[in-house]
Amino acid sequence: MPQKLARITPPTELLEESSKSSMAEKVLLILETIAQSEFPLTLETISTSTGLAKPTAFRLLNTLVAQGFIERDPNGRRFQPSAKLRIMGINILSVDSIRSQRVAVMKRLVEEIGETCNFNILDGNKVMYLDRVETSAPIRLHVDLGMRVPLHCTASGKLFLSGMTELQVQRALGDEPFETYTPNTITSYKKLIPELEKIRNDGYALDESAFLEGFIGIAVPVMNSKQKTFATITAHGPAPRMQEKSIDFYIKPLKRAAKDIQSSLSETSN
Repeated sequence: MPQKLARITPPTELLEESSKSSMAEKVLLILETIAQSEFPLTLETISTSTGLAKPTAFRLLNTLVAQGFIERDPNGRRFQPSAKLRIMGINILSVDSIRSQRVAVMKRLVEEIGETCNFNILDGNKVMYLDRVETSAPIRLHVDLGMRVPLHCTASGKLFLSGMTELQVQRALGDEPFETYTPNTITSYKKLIPELEKIRNDGYALDESAFLEGFIGIAVPVMNSKQKTFATITAHGPAPRMQEKSIDFYIKPLKRAAKDIQSSLSETSN
């Protein structure tokens, strides 16, 4: 009579390691789902998107909230990235191997158009200047890296807003009137919403002395793998000097630079 095979039980440490690995994968899946969403997500949406049971998703979400990686929206029913998670993303974009390629592209751009260029990201309800290459022209605008500027009156800010729904725009900006910086600042939704529609159609955004008197900014999107704007490339300079040239003189090089940066980021992630 053939001998029965004994049931093999994995060592306790292997079971524990497998459990930890499985849990880590679930946490990362939740973080990826929330980070890629354009708006805060409910528990039900996260559970459906990740394939996790609601009790499991709820327990892991509470852990991530407690650790400061995500936060609840003002109503407490949805989950969104926290400042801590956004800072982690900013730090990744600032890694030398990634940043050096981006800055090299920007240097070529500045040489071509003769104006200062910035690489900007959305940080909460502000625009953050992450990288900057200055022109050698005598008159230029100085902006510190890490500076955060408003959404409603900057070229990059309006470009980010143009990718949002009206509800998301209202959540980002709050009540009107918006803060006034110059006589050209848009301070109401009535004027801003049509402006955002124009930006969506044009594929670029303009700031014509709306944030700083006498300076013009032009921004184009840097897209992610889902064709969503995750950053912008902006050129800005004194209005009299920039108005000497056509808009295409700036837009075409800016869009080429944006594509080059997209390609460099894709290569780095592979």
